[in-house]
Amino acid sequence: MQSPAIRTLTTAAVALLGVGAVAAGPVVMPQAGAVAVDIALAAQDITLDLVRHGQSVDNAEGILGTVPPGAPLTSLGEQQTAYLADPANPLHLANPDFYAGIYASEFLRAQETAGGWLSAAGAPDTPLTILAGLNEINAGWFEGQDLNILAEIAYALPTFLWVMGQYWVPMLGSDIDPNGVAFNDRVTDAIAAIYSNTVSDPESSLNDVAFAHAGTIAMWTLMNVKNPDFGLVLNELLETHSPLANTGQVIIEGNPTDGWTLVSWEGHQVSATPDLFTGLFVDWRDLNVAPQIATWHVLEALQGGDQADIAAALQAGFDQVLGAITAFPQSVFDTITSAFGG
Repeated sequence: MQSPAIRTLTTAAVALLGVGAVAAGPVVMPQAGAVAVDIALAAQDITLDLVRHGQSVDNAEGILGTVPPGAPLTSLGEQQTAYLADPANPLHLANPDFYAGIYASEFLRAQETAGGWLSAAGAPDTPLTILAGLNEINAGWFEGQDLNILAEIAYALPTFLWVMGQYWVPMLGSDIDPNGVAFNDRVTDAIAAIYSNTVSDPESSLNDVAFAHAGTIAMWTLMNVKNPDFGLVLNELLETHSPLANTGQVIIEGNPTDGWTLVSWEGHQVSATPDLFTGLFVDWRDLNVAPQIATWHVLEALQGGDQADIAAALQAGFDQVLGAITAFPQSVFDTITSAFGG
């Protein structure tokens, strides 16, 4: 495990190198034929329903608990889990046998939510796959603190900046999620595992459900989908002081190769085509985060000391940054033409 001092220095390096890679010099387009273009069939899409856990003891007592196994559900939380199987619930889940896979984080509250729904749906013995990548965003120094205004700001501000494309901002004191790159990597790996499990089965329904946490679901979704709807999230924050209510749901569809599209947030349908401002923000975000991600991976490889890993990280980072730069003009053009009706 890396020491806090190394983590801090590394995060600072990501900030300097990542921002510098975007701002330091002019963007030079490669000559025709200089970049090889692979033509491949589009990857198969899946639909993933991301469900926040029911009310936990920490929720009820206002405690910031982000280390597994965490606190169990309250009696209200148990009622909320059962309601997920009730057809009277506008956001009820499908029958368990509809899903290709059912997943949960390492936290009790997520696993108990999945178990409560399965029991209420009459399928208590349905397999549940545990993925650590679905765990809540680690709070670092503020783990276990009362959710006062200081703790809320210290915990939420870095994640908000990650969504804005500033992945280098640190989560103070966290060795699990030291910055937005590390957080995004672990959740993306979990989503990729779900995808791989799903498409490997030729009889799959191509639908999955995963029980996780408000911060993880909301921030990863906003950091990755092509059509984030910030208005919906802001309204949810104003109403419930959380980006996602207990047992609230976010549905996405897509694949790790072509990307993900937000389908709905708390039952509100989201247009697959973002408005002009949002589309341009996503184009800038994808350009801005590429050097930050590449730099972090190179620094991780350097800390490991393996020459092959270092070379692979450098090559992957170069390809990633070059790909983001070359894709940016076309992405902006497509965004503008789509916003004005093609």
